[in-house]
Amino acid sequence: MEEPRRWIGRSAPRREAPRLAAGEGRYTEDIAIAGAGHVAFLRSPHAHAKITAIDTTAAKVAPGVIAVVTGDDLAAVCKPWQTRLALFPGHQSPPQHPLARGETCWQGEAVVAVVAQTRAQAEDALELIAIAWEELPAVPSIEAAAAGAPTAHSAMASNLGLEHAFAAGDVDAAFGAAAVVVEHDFTFGRQTGVTLEPRSIVAEFDRRLGQLIVTHSHQVPYQMREVFAAQLGLPLERVRVVTPDVGGAFGMKLSAYPDELAVAALAVLLGRPVRYVADRLESFVSDIHAREAKVRGRLACDAAGKLVAMEVAVRCGFGAYVN
Repeated sequence: MEEPRRWIGRSAPRREAPRLAAGEGRYTEDIAIAGAGHVAFLRSPHAHAKITAIDTTAAKVAPGVIAVVTGDDLAAVCKPWQTRLALFPGHQSPPQHPLARGETCWQGEAVVAVVAQTRAQAEDALELIAIAWEELPAVPSIEAAAAGAPTAHSAMASNLGLEHAFAAGDVDAAFGAAAVVVEHDFTFGRQTGVTLEPRSIVAEFDRRLGQLIVTHSHQVPYQMREVFAAQLGLPLERVRVVTPDVGGAFGMKLSAYPDELAVAALAVLLGRPVRYVADRLESFVSDIHAREAKVRGRLACDAAGKLVAMEVAVRCGFGAYVN
């Protein structure tokens, strides 16, 4: 009999590696769709501000512009949503919109979308939009949020998004009787993945069939299929999400981004295909981050060096949208 194959410690060649290494990958931006409009977003320059007025008159008549759309316009086709964690019923988040409505809660939040024949034309039109802002207090750190700073979002009663604790055994007694106790404070900064392929999405809506097709550089297409169907009020069987080759993700293509929901909503609202590709500078303010955290850890050992107790307290910054 042949010795059974052993996979541990052996490299397994990736079937698609030769094609990708030869530059023959097919990514979302490579998908050619006739008549697709290009989307660019005007983003908030403020960490927290009230939107008192938006003037899009000049942008609407700029060269190549197909549509200029605000959060109020998209409300007709896209419902607001809230993050829910089934395992933590105490978790809360404010209502979220594909484009900000009335208030922006983080620097870089999308406020107005311009759809044009080219990305350059859409970006030029953004400069013609005038927004009147009223700056609101911002929450600059975890410590400030915990110390009773004004809320990062007006729909929240406090800055606490989630509180959870659990314990097993008599921890205090174990620490009291320990031969050695070691404790340390750790600080973890915010970070994000910088992928070779940025966030990219193409959305097409067929009004005759009521069918939405989304080509998406994403890690969880089935999740996004449910999200698009629920928020746009479409039957699940009428929504299709396709992920071609994905040029890196590292966890930052796991979320339901408001601006990507805006692209799908734009396709439904306008009845024509639209595409959006985040550029590198835009990614710095729009891509999600790993959460910053302050951690205090304590370990208790007996005289033989055996671990008898552990205590960890973690305080994380979820961000204004608690997602």
